[in-house]
Amino acid sequence: MNKLIISGQNKLYGKVEVMSAKNALLPLIASCVLLDFEVGFLNCPKLGDVVVMLDIIKSLGGKYRYDGDTLYVDCSSLYIPELPCELSKKIRASIFLLGPLIARFRRVSAVTPGGCNFGERPIDIHLDSLRQLGVEISGKENLYLRAEKLIGSRIRLPFPSVGVTENLIMASCLADGETVITNCAKEPEIVCLCNFLNKLGAKIVGAGTSKICVEGVKKLTKNFAYYKPITDRVEVGTYLLATLNTGGEVEINGANFLHNVSLIKKIYNNTCKLTFESDKIYLKCCGVGSSLGFIKTGPYPAFPTDLQSPILAYACSLSGKTIIEETVFKNRFSIIPELKKMNADITLQGSKAIVNGKGKLNGAILNANDLRSGAGLIISALGAEGVSEIIGLDIIERGYFDIDKKLRMLGANVTKG
Repeated sequence: MNKLIISGQNKLYGKVEVMSAKNALLPLIASCVLLDFEVGFLNCPKLGDVVVMLDIIKSLGGKYRYDGDTLYVDCSSLYIPELPCELSKKIRASIFLLGPLIARFRRVSAVTPGGCNFGERPIDIHLDSLRQLGVEISGKENLYLRAEKLIGSRIRLPFPSVGVTENLIMASCLADGETVITNCAKEPEIVCLCNFLNKLGAKIVGAGTSKICVEGVKKLTKNFAYYKPITDRVEVGTYLLATLNTGGEVEINGANFLHNVSLIKKIYNNTCKLTFESDKIYLKCCGVGSSLGFIKTGPYPAFPTDLQSPILAYACSLSGKTIIEETVFKNRFSIIPELKKMNADITLQGSKAIVNGKGKLNGAILNANDLRSGAGLIISALGAEGVSEIIGLDIIERGYFDIDKKLRMLGANVTKG
């Protein structure tokens, strides 16, 4: 079963629980390479990407196990600093392992990573940054990294890349001296990683700002049994947009308001009522919304590129014109041909998608070409007239756990096929 069958126009009602963020879990798991003891992560879904990352850890000699929603990772027996080709090609996040592996073993063999295909995503910025810590790198498709020792340095990133920032943080934890990273990414997932490492004895300051300082330590030590990662702001955004596109009233539990401000600002006054309480967001729809104006993706706290496809899908059902500019991944518009199958009116002009909202779309047979476009297609199918089939459920499940079950609990007509 690798598709979702959705009969649209059922309003969503009820409560939905979001779990730990995929984009937080992947670097957290990678950082376990720095440790010689077991740690537990709470509220962890068995997402496709997470399982692949764990299998990579296992191939290196590590261990993992699940106890309900608690994930235990033990890298005390790690002995092979060679990333497996087949698994590494499955996920982009395999590159997160370069930093911690070079810090622990002083050598790494790797291949260029895989993941969603939405344009060129060069890894040069990762490699160039690690070179500034004293890492020697050779090869192209097959990479070989070596370092007699890692030496703290001042590194200014050419772009505030989340992955590069995380890689440098992990590598710098065990380096000699201080590393200062400027023009770094500010995402909440980075703060989550730094909080975890600091609890283990790392010396990191500045997480969540454009300047992070890491004072290297000799070793990280176990000071706690469990760590609770942040919840998934992209999953929160997906359920908010799905509810808006169908109507109804939904409570999202585990939602961090501050992490979703850029989205909330766009939808706050759009014929809906939003209220916030602790870690809950309440959304009540009050009719069909109007266009969203201009949206430009960018590094946090700007509008997230991971919600570009979902909000583009929502904009198709609104009244009026919405313009969405993608500045992070230039080719991240694979959803557009699929939405056009549903009779959407979208024009692509370079890095901008111009959406002329026209109300309800029609059901169609659709292909999820990447994770977030798959989420966008679900949003459109839920509000469309008729039945839609979305092929590529395995791609969607890389980032959304039990999405079919969660939507059925809210009243959607969704089945696997």
